Amino acid sequence: MNNDTSKYPAIEKLKQYFENNSIAISGEKQFVRSDLFFVDVSINQQTFKILIEDEYGDFSNTNALINWLLILISLKLFNETEDILEWSKELDISPSTFLEYYKSLSSTYQKIESLIGEINPYISFYDYYNRTGIVRALLKQ
Repeated sequence: MNNDTSKYPAIEKLKQYFENNSIAISGEKQFVRSDLFFVDVSINQQTFKILIEDEYGDFSNTNALINWLLILISLKLFNETEDILEWSKELDISPSTFLEYYKSLSSTYQKIESLIGEINPYISFYDYYNRTGIVRALLKQ
Protein backbone atom coordinates (compact mmCIF):
# COMPACT_ATOMS: atom_id res chain seq x y z
CA MET A 1 0.00 0.00 0.00
CA ASN A 2 1.97 2.73 -1.51
CA ASN A 3 1.04 6.34 -0.80
CA ASP A 4 1.93 8.47 2.19
CA THR A 5 -1.22 8.37 4.26
CA SER A 6 0.34 9.57 7.50
CA LYS A 7 -1.82 12.69 7.44
CA TYR A 8 -4.87 10.40 7.53
CA PRO A 9 -4.83 8.39 10.78
CA ALA A 10 -8.12 6.74 9.75
CA ILE A 11 -6.41 5.06 6.80
CA GLU A 12 -3.66 3.83 9.11
CA LYS A 13 -6.34 2.38 11.40
CA LEU A 14 -7.91 0.53 8.45
CA LYS A 15 -4.48 -0.89 7.65
CA GLN A 16 -4.17 -2.11 11.24
CA TYR A 17 -7.09 -4.47 10.69
CA PHE A 18 -4.93 -6.20 8.06
CA GLU A 19 -1.81 -6.10 10.22
CA ASN A 20 -3.61 -7.66 13.19
CA ASN A 21 -5.75 -10.21 11.32
CA SER A 22 -5.66 -12.50 8.35
CA ILE A 23 -8.23 -10.86 6.03
CA ALA A 24 -8.97 -11.95 2.47
CA ILE A 25 -11.75 -10.46 0.38
CA SER A 26 -12.98 -12.34 -2.66
CA GLY A 27 -12.91 -10.39 -5.91
CA GLU A 28 -15.83 -12.46 -7.15
CA LYS A 29 -19.13 -10.62 -6.81
CA GLN A 30 -22.63 -12.07 -6.66
CA PHE A 31 -24.68 -9.22 -8.08
CA VAL A 32 -28.10 -8.17 -6.86
CA ARG A 33 -27.87 -5.12 -9.11
CA SER A 34 -24.93 -3.18 -10.58
CA ASP A 35 -24.24 -1.28 -7.34
CA LEU A 36 -25.22 -3.99 -4.84
CA PHE A 37 -23.55 -7.36 -4.51
CA PHE A 38 -22.40 -10.05 -2.13
CA VAL A 39 -18.72 -10.79 -1.53
CA ASP A 40 -17.02 -13.35 0.65
CA VAL A 41 -14.63 -12.09 3.29
CA SER A 42 -12.40 -14.42 5.28
CA ILE A 43 -11.16 -13.23 8.64
CA ASN A 44 -8.78 -15.48 10.54
CA GLN A 45 -9.99 -18.52 8.56
CA GLN A 46 -13.72 -17.79 9.05
CA THR A 47 -15.69 -16.82 5.94
CA PHE A 48 -18.68 -14.50 5.81
CA LYS A 49 -20.94 -13.38 2.98
CA ILE A 50 -21.47 -9.62 3.09
CA LEU A 51 -23.84 -7.49 1.01
CA ILE A 52 -22.04 -4.38 -0.21
CA GLU A 53 -23.49 -1.23 -1.71
CA ASP A 54 -20.97 0.31 -4.11
CA GLU A 55 -22.65 3.14 -5.98
CA TYR A 56 -19.30 4.59 -7.10
CA GLY A 57 -17.85 1.35 -8.44
CA ASP A 58 -14.92 1.47 -6.01
CA PHE A 59 -14.68 -2.25 -5.24
CA SER A 60 -11.41 -3.34 -6.79
CA ASN A 61 -9.21 -6.39 -7.23
CA THR A 62 -6.22 -4.15 -6.48
CA ASN A 63 -7.31 -2.06 -3.48
CA ALA A 64 -8.06 -4.22 -0.45
CA LEU A 65 -8.43 -1.16 1.79
CA ILE A 66 -11.34 0.32 -0.17
CA ASN A 67 -12.96 -3.12 -0.27
CA TRP A 68 -12.54 -3.45 3.49
CA LEU A 69 -14.01 0.02 3.98
CA LEU A 70 -17.08 -0.95 1.95
CA ILE A 71 -17.50 -4.09 4.09
CA LEU A 72 -17.18 -2.11 7.31
CA ILE A 73 -19.66 0.51 6.06
CA SER A 74 -22.12 -2.28 5.23
CA LEU A 75 -21.76 -3.76 8.70
CA LYS A 76 -22.06 -0.34 10.33
CA LEU A 77 -25.22 0.37 8.34
CA PHE A 78 -26.75 -2.86 9.65
CA ASN A 79 -25.76 -1.98 13.21
CA GLU A 80 -27.09 1.57 13.04
CA THR A 81 -30.47 0.84 11.47
CA GLU A 82 -33.31 -0.02 13.77
CA ASP A 83 -34.84 -2.92 11.84
CA ILE A 84 -35.09 -4.61 8.46
CA LEU A 85 -37.48 -1.95 7.15
CA GLU A 86 -35.04 0.87 7.81
CA TRP A 87 -32.07 -1.22 6.59
CA SER A 88 -33.79 -2.26 3.37
CA LYS A 89 -34.98 1.31 2.73
CA GLU A 90 -31.37 2.54 3.02
CA LEU A 91 -30.32 -0.04 0.42
CA ASP A 92 -33.44 0.39 -1.73
CA ILE A 93 -34.25 -3.33 -1.62
CA SER A 94 -37.27 -5.45 -0.81
CA PRO A 95 -37.27 -6.53 2.86
CA SER A 96 -38.90 -9.85 2.06
CA THR A 97 -36.24 -10.75 -0.51
CA PHE A 98 -33.44 -10.24 2.01
CA LEU A 99 -35.16 -11.42 5.19
CA GLU A 100 -33.00 -14.54 5.69
CA TYR A 101 -29.80 -12.63 5.01
CA TYR A 102 -30.86 -9.87 7.39
CA LYS A 103 -31.63 -12.40 10.12
CA SER A 104 -28.13 -13.84 9.75
CA LEU A 105 -26.45 -10.43 9.99
CA SER A 106 -26.71 -10.16 13.76
CA SER A 107 -24.74 -13.36 14.21
CA THR A 108 -22.30 -12.39 11.44
CA TYR A 109 -21.75 -8.98 13.01
CA GLN A 110 -21.07 -10.49 16.44
CA LYS A 111 -18.67 -13.11 15.03
CA ILE A 112 -16.72 -10.54 13.05
CA GLU A 113 -16.59 -8.24 16.06
CA SER A 114 -15.27 -11.09 18.20
CA LEU A 115 -12.49 -11.63 15.64
CA ILE A 116 -11.38 -8.06 14.94
CA GLY A 117 -12.69 -6.05 17.88
CA GLU A 118 -14.85 -2.99 17.36
CA ILE A 119 -16.27 -2.71 13.85
CA ASN A 120 -15.38 0.82 12.86
CA PRO A 121 -14.81 2.06 9.30
CA TYR A 122 -12.99 5.14 10.71
CA ILE A 123 -14.10 7.05 7.61
CA SER A 124 -17.55 8.56 7.95
CA PHE A 125 -20.45 7.96 5.61
CA TYR A 126 -20.29 11.70 4.90
CA ASP A 127 -16.63 11.55 3.85
CA TYR A 128 -17.18 8.48 1.71
CA TYR A 129 -20.26 9.70 -0.13
CA ASN A 130 -18.88 13.22 -0.61
CA ARG A 131 -15.49 11.93 -1.81
CA THR A 132 -13.45 14.03 0.60
CA GLY A 133 -9.64 14.10 0.64
CA ILE A 134 -9.33 11.04 2.87
CA VAL A 135 -11.41 8.98 0.44
CA ARG A 136 -9.42 10.21 -2.54
CA ALA A 137 -6.21 9.22 -0.70
CA LEU A 138 -7.66 5.80 0.09
CA LEU A 139 -8.60 5.26 -3.55
CA LYS A 140 -4.96 5.84 -4.53
CA GLN A 141 -3.75 2.96 -2.31
